[in-house]
Amino acid sequence: MALSDEDAHGTMPSARRDRSVVVDGWFASHADSGTPGPHLRLRASDFEDLVIRTDQVPMLCALLTAVAERIDARWAVDGERYADEVVRRAPDPQDPEVERAAALARLRFVADVGARAEEVLALVRAADSTDEAVDAVAALLDADPADVLVRLARFNLLGLTRAATERRWQLIDGD
Repeated sequence: MALSDEDAHGTMPSARRDRSVVVDGWFASHADSGTPGPHLRLRASDFEDLVIRTDQVPMLCALLTAVAERIDARWAVDGERYADEVVRRAPDPQDPEVERAAALARLRFVADVGARAEEVLALVRAADSTDEAVDAVAALLDADPADVLVRLARFNLLGLTRAATERRWQLIDGD
């Protein structure tokens, strides 16, 4: 079990190889329309099904308790201010629909780069600086330069394989 030093967040191994159980403390839950208050979100590190062995149940209970205590303590200090500033206004950055829209924007960016990969690479290679490359690619893709900088810096070329591209379009078209 691993707890964040500062945040209400912890992980433990799951029953699936190379996957973790993730417990996040939140100041609002979106399962019940975003009511303010300390909440916990359970998920698998790969956002797939959460699976643990039965002998891991005590560790999961300990992790849930530890993260719950941390989010309760943080709520006691900062909760009402957070609720006033974030939850009671829209959009809430932790709202699953806001998160989904951001994920779809990332998928569309990869799709745009894939569709214009030769042009993107030519602009990057011809640029004299990172700033020039980012500005040129942003203009080409009609995208925000800050988004281009972050997304290109983390770009996964293997995400342009045929199978990944087909899956990306399934997710985008399912929108």
